[in-house]
Amino acid sequence: MNNINLKEKNSSLFTNFVKNVINNPSIEVQKNFMDVSLKIAQTIKKICEEEKLIFDVPYNGKKYWEHGKNYQSCFVDGGVFSSVESSSAPFAIRSKSYIVKPSETLSNREKFEETIAYMGDLYDSQNNIYDLSEDPYEDNQLLNKKKDAARIVFEIACIVKHIFEKQKFNYCLLHGPLQTPVMPFSGPEFPQFKKNVVQNILPFLNLNKKEEKLNDRHFINVYLESLKYLLKSKFPIYGIVEKTNSTIYLRNLLLRSYKKGKIAENDYNRMVSTIIRYKINDGSLFSLILADSQALKPLEVEKQIPSKAWGDWDVQMNSFPKTFIGYLKTNSHQAPIRIESLKKSENLMDDYKYILASSKLLPNYGFPAGLDVVDKAAKIPAWLGRAAKSYYSKYYLDLAIESKNTKNVSSALKMLQGGRVWKNRPRAGKVKK
Repeated sequence: MNNINLKEKNSSLFTNFVKNVINNPSIEVQKNFMDVSLKIAQTIKKICEEEKLIFDVPYNGKKYWEHGKNYQSCFVDGGVFSSVESSSAPFAIRSKSYIVKPSETLSNREKFEETIAYMGDLYDSQNNIYDLSEDPYEDNQLLNKKKDAARIVFEIACIVKHIFEKQKFNYCLLHGPLQTPVMPFSGPEFPQFKKNVVQNILPFLNLNKKEEKLNDRHFINVYLESLKYLLKSKFPIYGIVEKTNSTIYLRNLLLRSYKKGKIAENDYNRMVSTIIRYKINDGSLFSLILADSQALKPLEVEKQIPSKAWGDWDVQMNSFPKTFIGYLKTNSHQAPIRIESLKKSENLMDDYKYILASSKLLPNYGFPAGLDVVDKAAKIPAWLGRAAKSYYSKYYLDLAIESKNTKNVSSALKMLQGGRVWKNRPRAGKVKK
């Protein structure tokens, strides 16, 4: 095969691909996606207007900060680094708070607190955040779940610490959902946190003073107790989600209307199936309904969806607090942000005014600026991860050389090499005769 024939084949492939896309029956589904979305949006908007869920959030720009500058607010986020080698899974996690009060002097107006930090290895029994599992089927999927669970707990523990130490804020905003579905972590293979880890990050549990029960240190129990503790807060706590593929508000709104008799059963089922078929989510739909600086009043929803798979966790799952979920459109060209809380707001308009004003501090950003600041502060830099990986690989090679075992040395060299070398591959379209 020469180069000309190869180009012709590629050209034919591209032509056939375009023809297939144009003539594919599924294109009809995509063609009327906007029409379907608009029709559903009209129905949902009518429901929202009848329920008086849509409201305007006043925005006065600089004038707002004449009094807003006196608010002391706390922004929380977490950062994770992990890497999996043949015999090691180095792991680092931290949660940070960015506390700011604009009216203070320059030296006192803002500070960062690294509330909780942990460095270890998910394969090391002595330096692991969890009780080391002996499950022979442990794989990357379980490791990813461990990292997710640790990040979720560390972020909530950061807010718990502020409440436990009786710190005073006007607002506390978390970067991400305030409550996460825990079903993915309910399997029998998921290990418990180590006792010293729970004691260090969640002092209110005080495991030393009570008789420890089975699974007390499991993620689900630890997370449940942490969320319950947040209900003791004297200041408003909100989780802010920038991009969402969720339909939680939409589904609960339709279900509520159906139960009230405002939607017939056939119409309800048809709308739900259409939403599923076209993958319509809260963000895309409410972008069509809400104008700039408009919001949706929060609905009380269940984050832990009932399931027969709950098994032994039935009591805990039914004990999780409900979540209040609303939406706020912070500018005209971005999807609304999702706002979560565990308690019904006593001053919803004031709270949304603050979230809106802090989201308009940066032009065309549309997300609370303090969360961007703490996100950058909490993130564990990539260079640190690369340096740790390089150090481990060199250390592993030194051990292999000391062993004088050629197979060990070969294994270490392969780790350093990092797999196939791209520069050794043949150039595209070049075929040696």
